[in-house]
Amino acid sequence: MIDLLVMTDGRDHIFETIPSAEAFLVGPISTKIIHDDSGNPANAERLHRVFPDWQIVQTSGRAGFGGAIRSAWTTLRELTDAPYIFHLEDDFTFNRTVELVDLAAVLDRRQHLVQIALRRQPWNAAEVAAGGVVELHADDWTEHFDGERAWLESARNFTTNPGLYRRRLIEEHEWPTGQETEGRFGIGLLEADPETRFGFWGARDSGEWVRHIGAARIGTGY
Repeated sequence: MIDLLVMTDGRDHIFETIPSAEAFLVGPISTKIIHDDSGNPANAERLHRVFPDWQIVQTSGRAGFGGAIRSAWTTLRELTDAPYIFHLEDDFTFNRTVELVDLAAVLDRRQHLVQIALRRQPWNAAEVAAGGVVELHADDWTEHFDGERAWLESARNFTTNPGLYRRRLIEEHEWPTGQETEGRFGIGLLEADPETRFGFWGARDSGEWVRHIGAARIGTGY
């Protein structure tokens, strides 16, 4: 079973993200949670109204990027027991079907692999110039194929872009506090175990699986 977690801080992009996720994510999804860090009760009420089959969890105030993830992971520990979590921020849509059981099968076999993320389009100037997220650091990524599925592995960084990770990750680790938590979390995993790797789904030439649609960040504490 797989929990589906969507992180939001009040952007209307979520009304594109969730229908896209429901259309393109295929697999045994057990619990669907929206974690709302907008600090606005009216936003939570709207989410309840539009997405009645989702659980809406709201922080009491704006916890910021890192604080919201800490809160969401606490919620998952308390409310669910699925062995996998698909993590999704509120400003992505999907380009094609994602078979979640295939991602989980790779994580089952590759215990050193912390997550399998879905590649987005190049976003910043360096990625655009290189031709893509993977192309920017092409030599850092190793392609693997098990006869059925292809994926890439690297020691570059953990990402909160759309992707699957094990429940064990949130049980054994706390998300950092302060600034630049995403980078610091990945560095901490590598320091604890240098064999740790992070994955992208698909072969090197498989292209983009998701599209980033958020033009601006309105959250805090990145």
